[in-house]
Amino acid sequence: MPAQLGWTNCALKYPRPQAAPVSKAGADTYLSLQWHLENTGPLPGFPSMKAGEDLRVKPVWNAGLRGEGIRVAVLDDGLEVTHEDLWPNVVTGSRNYRTEAGMLGLSASSGGKIAGLHDFPMPCSNDDTHGTSVAGLIAARDGNGTGVSGVAPRAQLVGLNILASNFVADTLDALSRDLNRNHVYNNSWGPTDNGHLATPEPDWSSYNDTLRNGLKTGRNGLGAIYVFSGGNGAIQTDYSSLDGGVSAMGIVNVCATNAMGKRAPYSERGANLTVCAPSADATDDQQPEVTTTSVRNDYTHTFNGTSASAPMVSGVIALMLQANPKLTWRDVPLILARTARKVDEQDGGWRDYRSPLGNAQGLYDVLHYSHHYGFGVANADAAVRLARNWKSVGGSDTLKTCGPYTTTVNASIPETGIVTQQGADQTARSTKDNSQARTYFGALYQLSNTLDYQMAPANGLRSAVEIPAECDIRHIEHVDVKVTVTAADGQGTHPNTGDLQMALQSPLGTVSTLMLPHACTDLNTAAFGAPELLVERCGGLSNFTFGVRRHLEEPVASSNSRNWELVTADRVQGGEGQLKDWSITFYGR
Repeated sequence: MPAQLGWTNCALKYPRPQAAPVSKAGADTYLSLQWHLENTGPLPGFPSMKAGEDLRVKPVWNAGLRGEGIRVAVLDDGLEVTHEDLWPNVVTGSRNYRTEAGMLGLSASSGGKIAGLHDFPMPCSNDDTHGTSVAGLIAARDGNGTGVSGVAPRAQLVGLNILASNFVADTLDALSRDLNRNHVYNNSWGPTDNGHLATPEPDWSSYNDTLRNGLKTGRNGLGAIYVFSGGNGAIQTDYSSLDGGVSAMGIVNVCATNAMGKRAPYSERGANLTVCAPSADATDDQQPEVTTTSVRNDYTHTFNGTSASAPMVSGVIALMLQANPKLTWRDVPLILARTARKVDEQDGGWRDYRSPLGNAQGLYDVLHYSHHYGFGVANADAAVRLARNWKSVGGSDTLKTCGPYTTTVNASIPETGIVTQQGADQTARSTKDNSQARTYFGALYQLSNTLDYQMAPANGLRSAVEIPAECDIRHIEHVDVKVTVTAADGQGTHPNTGDLQMALQSPLGTVSTLMLPHACTDLNTAAFGAPELLVERCGGLSNFTFGVRRHLEEPVASSNSRNWELVTADRVQGGEGQLKDWSITFYGR
């Protein structure tokens, strides 16, 4: 019997890796339950399923593409590299960031003593299932007579267990590890879904420098592909655009749809979303969750969240890169956006923009955008077809940058279109019973479900930046908007930035909602029974950067205007402030 490896405070023990397990042949045991790969309609016990609401991956497999030669790094809590359905695709290059207890705050990347083997990023307890489930959705082995299949079932896997460390230095190390070997970096993690503005740690500069180095030097200059989950906090009124880490340039930010082709209720909206992928509804027991790998050589049928959607898109990207290995980090989101499926057409809040492709015979000329769905649900078949003959737009070296263009405003933000009275304070308040906090949260939740995200707030403060003529970007790929608001006297911080609705409007009239009125929340897990939802004041907004994907392929200027407007309104009565200044930066070609 091989020696069992374990380390301090870890319940799970694993045999030291020996020869690969004996591989079987045959159909994967649970393939018929993997509706996200092929949804043929209701499954036993799950009547609420709409046939065709899937990734359209089967035609790609039938064409002979299964991700061979493409390497995906899974940044998560662990990866059970000995799992029978993952082992065949695991390659050298995994990294264990878990350090021994009592290492005086030393991270693995700064000299901390590793707990276990350096290249053995195994789960520590039965609760550390997340990364292993994520990996199975990307590249569980197909046709081996057991388990499940990944979207790209022959892609290569490495595990980087940064969530076992929680050191920022280890996260930055993982995002830049093996840049010439790893093609895709899957990140099914993010900040707490509590509505507060989330600035990347340790700071904007270090985080962006790490990402931009990966975009510039990864894959021998073609650029690493960074995929992130869009967030699971919509039920608490959280909004993906409030998370700076998943909104940075170059990130493929992923939302979730259910088996009926509707937004999963937890999936955060945003102007930063790229595409959605299927996942569990999580509020409707008539719909299935997601089947994938789990720890202890096992499987789960209850995986969910945008954590499940992101690895599906990573798998689709692996198929695209196999079809065309020369795709750059800029090409990949352009292809995903042009080929994504439009869903929920009646209530999805879609706006279309026509941007012809010269060599696609009109098939992918129209882009559709919704703050609920990004450009739509990822379509592996169409994405691979377009990828095969895609004319690259280039990598980092040919990316044009205009800005930042800054304007100082120092004007009061009007209270207008009031939806509720102030219900948040410096001290967190319970939403139980008939409290003002409950009324406040309920009004903001209702607004999040009824707001027209494609419209700027009526009667809001309008501030314009005129873009100079020397900025000749005709196809926007990313926009950064940096904003500062203050208290009513122009000093300090706004009393509650959750009161604000803020939108960016382009010369074409296209609107990106950067912020919506929302609650900042906490959970009192010590409460008797179910956790108690608390509301509190949202923090300040100072030099926060909103990353925007929504204006993809638009020109910086129209035929009669070069003005970009920021429109801001205070929709909650009580607690006023000023817009101090803002700036805008464009990236594209």
